[in-house]
Amino acid sequence: MAARAFSSSHGFNARWGHFAPQLLIISIGLVIAVGFYPPGPAAALLVGLGLVFFILGTWVMLRAHDRALCEHCVRDMPLNPSEQAQRYRRRFWMSHTGAEPRFILPYIAVLIGSNFFFAGPVGRIGWALVQTSMIYLILSYATHRRLQPWCPWCSSGGGGDKTIDAPDPLPNDDRQLV
Repeated sequence: MAARAFSSSHGFNARWGHFAPQLLIISIGLVIAVGFYPPGPAAALLVGLGLVFFILGTWVMLRAHDRALCEHCVRDMPLNPSEQAQRYRRRFWMSHTGAEPRFILPYIAVLIGSNFFFAGPVGRIGWALVQTSMIYLILSYATHRRLQPWCPWCSSGGGGDKTIDAPDPLPNDDRQLV
């Protein structure tokens, strides 16, 4: 009985991790909606904390999902991954650039700062646009995770233009392998 409860819990966590990018995008939409239509004072703290805990939990599940082979990810693997990798070069670039501290730290500062510097109805639109930029980052990360073996930045350390000459595995003369 305990083993079955564990496996169903593991299945729930695996599914949560698998669908984490979509859940994070929905969460961003909810944060923006709450920014435009804030709940009453009694519910504001509850809604805010609920969104923060859900987003943090989803991020943890996303990171846990990345450390294992998911059967849903294998099933969703495209039949033409190299063609899709060519199509999503910008997302690969964004995924690698967004992971660098010299870019991510100022970006986080802008995300957090936008909560304080944009005031009024027009300011809220600017704030929403800044928050919406996270959606592209999440899509870039999810695309990179799915197509990483075909990522040009991962394959040769920066663009995939270099080719590595490997030695011929078989001898060129008439010697026989024993």
